[in-house]
Amino acid sequence: MEQGVQLAAVISLAAAVFVGASTQRISGMGFALVASPFLVMVLGPHEGITLVNLLGACSSLLIFLQVFRDVEYKKVALILIPAMLMTLPGAWVAVRVDGPWLSIGISAMVILSLVSSFLIRNLPAAQGKGLAIGAGAVSGFMSVTAGVSGPAIAGYAVASRWPQAKFAVSVQLYFLVLSSTSLLAKGGLPHLQLSQWVACFVAMLIGILLGNYLAPKIPAKHSRAFVVLIAFAGALSLMVEGITALAGR
Repeated sequence: MEQGVQLAAVISLAAAVFVGASTQRISGMGFALVASPFLVMVLGPHEGITLVNLLGACSSLLIFLQVFRDVEYKKVALILIPAMLMTLPGAWVAVRVDGPWLSIGISAMVILSLVSSFLIRNLPAAQGKGLAIGAGAVSGFMSVTAGVSGPAIAGYAVASRWPQAKFAVSVQLYFLVLSSTSLLAKGGLPHLQLSQWVACFVAMLIGILLGNYLAPKIPAKHSRAFVVLIAFAGALSLMVEGITALAGR
């Protein structure tokens, strides 16, 4: 029975990482959005989010090495600096909030961020630096507390009319640096079994290779819609688990 549970955990981790990595390669974002709710369900809030930060950094690095010549470095810096600063208060919150409450908070933050990304897209101020700085700050805080930094940046990309092709390559540098900063702020790595580590990294590599093949074939609007749908499903499942844990006390 115990071996069956361990095998199920390995398969669940690998599946979440595979879908997250392939989605990130196709749309430019989505690893944390897709993988975070499910990794948290398997490993718990703290370990799950730390693993998301680690694998997110590795995934972004592998993609960035393929597209670094096309990155818009100045635009990335505008959102990256405030994001890095907000990882410090985010790390403080992450280690002090109780597990079920953090799970509920994570899912609520994901849902609210996704909804707000559609609400702000027509605001005139969307073209200014203020929104970029604010989006970066929110994204950095969520990166540490929820393992999900993408929704705020996706909202900024939509609102500022950042072309999808340029966004998809530029944001890899952002996710790489921010995920690495989040790991340093937490001061440690997740504790996984060897089989779980192997499954996660193999799944990530296969997911990126699949994404390399599919990226030119899938319209940008379809890939972005897929990310949002999966993220909503995972966030709602995580919220139910958190509420159930609180009710069982």
